[in-house]
Amino acid sequence: MPVPRVQILVCTNERAEGADKPSCARRGSVELYRQLKDAVRALGLRDEVLVTRTGCLKHCSRGTTVGVWPQNHWYGGVRGEDVDTLVRATAGGDAAAAERLERLALPPDAPWE
Repeated sequence: MPVPRVQILVCTNERAEGADKPSCARRGSVELYRQLKDAVRALGLRDEVLVTRTGCLKHCSRGTTVGVWPQNHWYGGVRGEDVDTLVRATAGGDAAAAERLERLALPPDAPWE
């Protein structure tokens, strides 16, 4: 496999019910991860984009949290209906999709939790 030029990180951290902080897994992040992988495959981007499950990405109250490297873009509240836009914006350089993603962008000064 060639070295990917983009890596999409999806928090799939799970905390016990009743934990002090929410967790992305309880917000459907595992299914989101699968949908992202399927979208990358469907768009023929498997050699360019790597979708990776991670532990906590430290934005628990804003989950499901997704990070995109090497761009260092961070998104919160990502859901299934955002998958196509996310993949097209981050991997395909689709400017219109990138604009639509702005509503999910975490502020640069968002506190780490």
